[in-house]
Amino acid sequence: MEQSKLPLALPGTKPNSDISQIYLRLLRGDIITSMDAVFADHTICLTQYISIMRRKYNIPVQDEWMKVSKRKKVKKYWIAR
Repeated sequence: MEQSKLPLALPGTKPNSDISQIYLRLLRGDIITSMDAVFADHTICLTQYISIMRRKYNIPVQDEWMKVSKRKKVKKYWIAR
């Protein structure tokens, strides 16, 4: 699905819900990690919301592992432009 054809809001979600706020950030072109979601969006459910967006709404959220130290890595999520 091209970004220009993506809905501006997720059907059936409230505008200020966590999943809606994360979706809007992704639409703006933000790259989000789990830690970003905890601090900026006050949620620990980022991976759950990404899964819902992909499965239920067919939003093409991409991901990639990002190394943050020698032993630690986190996933970053975005919608390709």
